[in-house]
Amino acid sequence: MRLIKSAGLCVVLLMALAPVARAHGDLHLQIEEVSKRIALEPRNAELYLKRGELHRAHQDWDAAQADYDQAFSLNRNLSVIDLARGKMFLDANWPLSALVSLDRFLAAHSNHVDGLVTRARTLVKLERRLQAVQDYNQAIDHAAQPQPEMFLERAQALTNEGSAYLEQAVKGLEEGIKRLGPLVVLQLSAIEVEVKQRHFDAALARVERISAQSARKETWLERRGDIQQQAGRPQEARESYQAALQAVAALPPSRRQVPAMMDLEKRLQTALDSLTGKPREQPEKVRPGSSPK
Repeated sequence: MRLIKSAGLCVVLLMALAPVARAHGDLHLQIEEVSKRIALEPRNAELYLKRGELHRAHQDWDAAQADYDQAFSLNRNLSVIDLARGKMFLDANWPLSALVSLDRFLAAHSNHVDGLVTRARTLVKLERRLQAVQDYNQAIDHAAQPQPEMFLERAQALTNEGSAYLEQAVKGLEEGIKRLGPLVVLQLSAIEVEVKQRHFDAALARVERISAQSARKETWLERRGDIQQQAGRPQEARESYQAALQAVAALPPSRRQVPAMMDLEKRLQTALDSLTGKPREQPEKVRPGSSPK
């Protein structure tokens, strides 16, 4: 009976870790409030754990560690403390210490999605990327609704491992697209990997599919031109950049004159000039004492 109760409490605390760690607005007030509760319930391990998470969000590593240690001394059945410690060590850029805590946590909760993803990130920091991929695989398999970051980070780990793993990276991103839908962030990552593979036609086909579903074409036309230029197809790249400039010119002034669109127009003109060999026009220098023409 005690084991069941402890397991139920652990689940509640595991669910509580993430939102507490994201609290940034009034951390000092929250820490003060939990401290007042601790003064009234000094044997309540969950309160120390909660305050430790607030200290972690505040990047006060020593205070967080002290609270985790106190929570564990009061209740050694709270294995979730190892997850909290692992996250804290990773946030503090102490990956070896993080790995020790996360290994201990996952020994008791082998398919815990957040624990697996946190350990995968730790392994990436330690440049043990293929081991990280295994954790990402397991996390994705056991997640009811996997997050796009899981697929993106797994693909990045494979890409950084070398060219032999690029095809596997694309397949993993395709898995994400199949499960989550054609999210642009996943498609863009797949395009980047396909370009690294020099699979330019596949990357261009993907750009065309995304562009067809997009109301605004100019950024996708720029990306198409960039890929065509990398593929050694200057004439096609020129046509794409020209089409993108025409799309920008067709926008109403209220949209065209925003900084992001002005930057895009400048990039497109620079890219087009570099392909045509046309130098950018420089304003004529006016000599002292003379008037501009």
